[in-house]
Amino acid sequence: MKARARRARAAGWLVLVAGAVVAAPPAARAQGAPAGAQPATTTAQAAPAGAQPATTGADAAQASREADAAFARGKELYRLGKLDAAYEAYRTAWTLKQSYDIAANLANTELQRGMKVEAAEHLAFCLRSFPATGNPAQHEQIRSQFRAVRKEVGSIVVQANADGAEVSFDGAAVGRTPFRHEVFVKPGTIAVEARLAGHEPSRVTLEVPAGETNTANLVLLPPVERPAQSEPLPPRAEAPVPAPREGADTGGPRPEVLIAGGAVAGAGVIAGVVFTVLAVTKGSDAEELRDSVVRNHGGAACSRANAPSAACADVKDAFDVHRRWTNTAFWSFVGAGAAGAGTLIYGLSTKPSRPHGRVVVTPLVGAGNVGISVAGAL
Repeated sequence: MKARARRARAAGWLVLVAGAVVAAPPAARAQGAPAGAQPATTTAQAAPAGAQPATTGADAAQASREADAAFARGKELYRLGKLDAAYEAYRTAWTLKQSYDIAANLANTELQRGMKVEAAEHLAFCLRSFPATGNPAQHEQIRSQFRAVRKEVGSIVVQANADGAEVSFDGAAVGRTPFRHEVFVKPGTIAVEARLAGHEPSRVTLEVPAGETNTANLVLLPPVERPAQSEPLPPRAEAPVPAPREGADTGGPRPEVLIAGGAVAGAGVIAGVVFTVLAVTKGSDAEELRDSVVRNHGGAACSRANAPSAACADVKDAFDVHRRWTNTAFWSFVGAGAAGAGTLIYGLSTKPSRPHGRVVVTPLVGAGNVGISVAGAL
């Protein structure tokens, strides 16, 4: 009887020890993580990027068992020095279940792989969810790791006036508003943009130094209502303007009159110059002829009874030709002035009109005859 009692007490203690191991907090299984790692961008929601919401009931239990299996596999791979394979196993466990011990081991591998931003994200989650009954030494080690990596990354606090807006950093989506925690980023210039259906996008650009936190205040405004455009009125019908009849007065100066007047004035000036030259030449000829008669017959030769009739007649005719050319030149200039003045008055007193044909004016000079020829077509 005593032997059976001792065996019963031993079995009871074994059950208690096994129950204690199973019920032990996950901190006892979390692996320590050395300080000094490197970042990348993730979201600062309650569960970091890549995390999936837990299911309920049987599905939740199955996901938890798969997460525990992946977590155990990650620890074994890490013990064997297979860092990348251990990271993938921890990552799988994290997508199935978000717990502080998985976050701690995942951050440890991320630090060693140079993923400082992701490590800061998971270390921050681990510190927020670390149980009060957890290992104090392990908690301090995680805090030390977080302080070290926090000096090498920046962070952004996202604030928006509307919930459900999709937020992106430099075009990469990081989550939807509201954000409960800061978002860790690589130091530098970050373009933060928020978009929400029915609102105008909001965008700010921040300079985020290492070890510091900036706030992105995003104000999403409803779209500006534009007044409805009324249908354009049909074009107003206008009566066609009748074309002027052939030969009808269009109300403006007739171009042929302006052209003719200008041509006559120009021709008159040219003719006056030509006639003046001829008059001067003829006057010189008459003077020479008279001087010849005076030399041969005396100063009063043409006034005597026996005057040389032929020579005196030549002198008289030469002076008559000189006078005719002089008068012609004078009246040419007078005519040119009259034509120019009349054309100018006509052009200024009427409105311009469309051009009509052309007029050609030509001075005529002949032996003992002068004049001008005007020709044109309408």
